[in-house]
Amino acid sequence: MQSANKKKAVRYCKAPLSKKIREGGYTVVSEALVKKSVTNLIPKIHVKRGDLVKVVSGSKEMGKGKTGKVLQVLPKKGMVIVEGVNIKTHHVKQRQGLGGDGIVKKESPIFASKVMLFDPQSKKAVRKEFRKKLSL
Repeated sequence: MQSANKKKAVRYCKAPLSKKIREGGYTVVSEALVKKSVTNLIPKIHVKRGDLVKVVSGSKEMGKGKTGKVLQVLPKKGMVIVEGVNIKTHHVKQRQGLGGDGIVKKESPIFASKVMLFDPQSKKAVRKEFRKKLSL
């Protein structure tokens, strides 16, 4: 009788979980699945693939101050991959018949908030509102 009257405890979290998760007797549910007003979990990306961008924040190793073309946009993560920026080295073991052994260098994603559109005429980073004005 007591189990029929007992309500299941539900906790809400800010993280964008894809489903309900059981943790210690509680069911954890993402607010994004429940509340319609929660829109800040997946940020809107202000750049598109092929745009020329400048990295405005971060470390020198990551590529602060460098310009490059956007190769890929990852909207669910809020990240972009920029050509020649944030290059990571990856050691690949030699496999029989496949090749590709040695050190492989590859661009890693960076947060979209770290880049700004780049205007080649004025050679400055500009805000996205100037996209139509500069015909970017």
